Amino acid sequence: MMGRALLVMFIILLLFGVLPGILLWPYTLNTWLEFLNKPQTVKWWHGMILGVIPGLGHATIPVAALTWILMLFLK
Repeated sequence: MMGRALLVMFIILLLFGVLPGILLWPYTLNTWLEFLNKPQTVKWWHGMILGVIPGLGHATIPVAALTWILMLFLK
């Protein structure tokens, strides 16, 4: 029973990193690539991989918010 609960908790924590990563890392990285006049090449699965990495997965929300705020003034 304890093993199943740990597995469910692991999956939930993984989803909290993967789902924002799928949505926000491609936005953030592609926005900066566009700003630097480079081709936008970051796909959703790149964001998923970054979202699994501890630390980076949870940093995606503040980084995306900072990117959005900076792009209000830089573009």
